[in-house]
Amino acid sequence: MAKKRDTGRKESRLQKEKAVSRRDFFKTGAAAGASAAVLSAPALAQESSAQAIRWNYEADVVILGSGCVGLHAAVRARDLGASVLVIDQNFDVGGKLVHSGGWTSLGGGDAVQERDRAAADPLGMGLTAPLIKAQDLEDDPDRLFRDMTDWSVVDATGVARYRYNDRELHRAWADNAPKTRQFMMDNYVRFARIDGTHQGGGMSRGRAARSVMKIADKTDIKAGTLSPQDRGDPREERHSPFNPMRQIPGAPADPLGAPGWVYGGFAIARSLEFSAREKGVRFMLNRHMDELIRERPFAGRVLGVRARHTPRTHPETGARLESFWQNGNIDERAETIHIRARKAVIVATGGMHGSVPLRTMFDPRMCEPSIEYGPSALIGPLNMDGSGIIASMKIGANLAGMMQNYQHSSGSPTISSVLGTRDTVGSIFPGHPSFLFARAKGINISGAGWEHAIAVNQVGQRFYNERAIAANSSDAKYPPGTDGTRKEFVPLDWRNASPAQVRAQYRKSAAVDAALAMNEGSRAPDYASGPVWAIFDSAAVQRGGWRVRYPYVADPPDGYFHKADTLAELAKKVMGHPHQKMPLKYLVETVARYNALADKGVDEDFEKPVLHKIETPPFYAASAGIRVQDSYGGLRINGKAQVLDTRGEVIPGLYSGGEASGGGSQHGIGRASVHGYIAGSNAAQEPTA
Repeated sequence: MAKKRDTGRKESRLQKEKAVSRRDFFKTGAAAGASAAVLSAPALAQESSAQAIRWNYEADVVILGSGCVGLHAAVRARDLGASVLVIDQNFDVGGKLVHSGGWTSLGGGDAVQERDRAAADPLGMGLTAPLIKAQDLEDDPDRLFRDMTDWSVVDATGVARYRYNDRELHRAWADNAPKTRQFMMDNYVRFARIDGTHQGGGMSRGRAARSVMKIADKTDIKAGTLSPQDRGDPREERHSPFNPMRQIPGAPADPLGAPGWVYGGFAIARSLEFSAREKGVRFMLNRHMDELIRERPFAGRVLGVRARHTPRTHPETGARLESFWQNGNIDERAETIHIRARKAVIVATGGMHGSVPLRTMFDPRMCEPSIEYGPSALIGPLNMDGSGIIASMKIGANLAGMMQNYQHSSGSPTISSVLGTRDTVGSIFPGHPSFLFARAKGINISGAGWEHAIAVNQVGQRFYNERAIAANSSDAKYPPGTDGTRKEFVPLDWRNASPAQVRAQYRKSAAVDAALAMNEGSRAPDYASGPVWAIFDSAAVQRGGWRVRYPYVADPPDGYFHKADTLAELAKKVMGHPHQKMPLKYLVETVARYNALADKGVDEDFEKPVLHKIETPPFYAASAGIRVQDSYGGLRINGKAQVLDTRGEVIPGLYSGGEASGGGSQHGIGRASVHGYIAGSNAAQEPTA
């Protein structure tokens, strides 16, 4: 049982409850009262296509996944009077949201835009003056919808991403964005000043603000305060069980107009989780959804789900990992159970890049097994497995927007500049349980750091100008001029997409395309390209100030970072990597060639602008993961977040959103939070089956 947390307030009876076992529940009934009851005694379901199913649990709304979509949907549905059960295959709540930067792009005249437009501070947060001029904060849903579907905006990769956003879906998104911001604020989420717009959030207005908590003696969600213990300690290189924020555990929000506050996705995830538990939402963790159950294989209502036990255990002790908060948890350890949804099921299972059959639907090269996807150490081996998408397809669901991953900086493969770790997306310090699986935070050399290293493929050959590895664009956003867009921006203006504009701003790097090309080590049937390695010497470490020590690299070594006194020895050591099929056959001659070019001062092979010889032992080989962070294709949904079948008809009782859905390339929290709000609103109002 996890240690009880001090929230700095007198706790309600619900908050004091311990995790609830199924046996205790059926013996005592719903502890929170009939109005908040989640479960009932087992009952026979309607006849399915295969058999009559005996349900182990039931709730009005069953939500699959406790990330951004799931948390917003759970609280919203509970507010509307529905009993809610959230299941998640991981041991804790929060998904990718809890480790994100918390930069939430909404708009449409939302409460934070209006607050900053008036230069106000209604909550007494001690905010400084707004960071965006008032006229660039004036917004409304019509303007937001126009921005989200502006055909003319072309980014630096030559792609007009807004052009392909689903119109019905984004009209509903724009109409609900202001409501979602207020909903978040009503559930203890606080925001710093708006400081721009997240990628995919529109060009014409500032719409994004970071979620924040204030450093204080103790954590109190209602007061918005965070203890140093729950924040983690950047100087001591520690995260905390409360906060696994990517890279920095609670980054200072002083530059964002909130002195004394820190920002991060944990400020949203933990606040919504607290509110959900306080209101009577139940959680069943360590439980993976394997099958959606419909009245008939391709007809009728969705009745519920089949789910199996997927405990994550401490890799050394074997003890089952437990969630940070446990009040409202249902401790069910049966191998397989069936859960009935009286009103609806919401698929909030996240993306599909962990599924090779799904991800190769838009890019056949992604059969490569070494590709990293999402924060795998944080969420576990079932991270982004596409299970919600696949289960929905099996009962007739259609897909949308699979092509929207194309050339996207987060949705298509890129080469990481975080080196030497198996989880380049997570990038977490010790102190949070997920570090037990990552084993190394990784060495972040940034794009500029590639000046001091070379990148080689699985046979030890260079393949691209290393200095261009990080030269990727992302969805166009405010302010105009970013990501290759036209600074003299006029919405829906042909000049934004003119050939002259595209030629002037185009800057796509093809480094990852070269990395995924076949090489001498590529063999049938997949012709996999293999891992990418950054090769450098001790002089590069000194020049870059790189931390080639624990916790940035694993101790003991885990195959992702190697050190040797000779290049020949280094070439053999890389075989410790789980996906490396052969030693770096050409490494010695590759470095000799590179050093000769450095003596000449000209990179005749790849035109790298600055070359440093690799000649000072010890020598290093650090994995440079080919990674995919986000997912932009998935289930086809309508403006009510209802899942549609292959005929374009609603599948009754089935909702989805966020990365489990398709139809838009908008990034992150803004997309998922509104989808969760819409899905929770409509699912709660479904008729009871």
